[in-house]
This record gives sequence, C-alpha cells and structure tokens, in this order.
Amino acid sequence: MTALTTMARVTGWACIAIGGIQLVGGARGEPGMTGDATVDSHVRFMGPVFAGYGVGWLDAAAAEKPDLNRMRLLAGLMAVGGLGRLATRATLGRPHRFHDVLLAVELAAPVVTEVLGRRATPPSPAFRR
Repeated sequence: MTALTTMARVTGWACIAIGGIQLVGGARGEPGMTGDATVDSHVRFMGPVFAGYGVGWLDAAAAEKPDLNRMRLLAGLMAVGGLGRLATRATLGRPHRFHDVLLAVELAAPVVTEVLGRRATPPSPAFRR
C-alpha cells in the first residue's frame, strides 16, 4: 500500500467519523460550536454529506492503482472549505482554536495529495530524459 492510498483511507475514515459525530451530536458534537436549532439542524444535515465525502476518498483509494485525479479534486474541495474558514476569520473573527487545526489540514490537503501522488506515480515515458 502506498502512502497516497494510506492518506486517502485515513482521510476517508476520518470524514466518515466526523460526519457521524455531526449527525448524532449536532452542534454539541464539535468543540467550540454553539447555536440554536437552526445551526444544530444544519450541522446534522451536513454530517451525512461530509460522511459521503469520506466515502468518495475511500472509493478513490480502493483500486489497485488509486484514482489520483479524483483525489486531487477531493483535496481541492477540502481546500475550498478552508478558504471558507478564512472568510469567517475575515468577517466574524477567529473561531475556536480547534478550527485552526482543521484549517491547516484543509489547506495542506492539496499539497500533501500532490506530493504523495507524484511519489506513487512514476513519470510517463514522454517526460523522461
């Protein structure tokens, strides 16, 4: 198993776990999150969506040769989520410090995916010198 496959599987299972926690725990399931019934409803709705995102990671890693293009797309989506967190910082201020860890992971995802993908995929003959 390559490091790319391992990373994708860990990411997939982590997203599934987080989505499950959000579905079951609602707004109380995440450190620092507070809110009314509207926020709780939104978190509980988004939990299964995030778990489905995790299934996408697992599926991309399932083949003997992982689907690097799909992993790039998934990592890019994660980074867009990180940009959303930055928008919150710019407009409302810093959230709970737990979100700093999430932000770092989200912004690093495309870089890590690309580095591991390049290590796992030998260059095509056209690029050899």
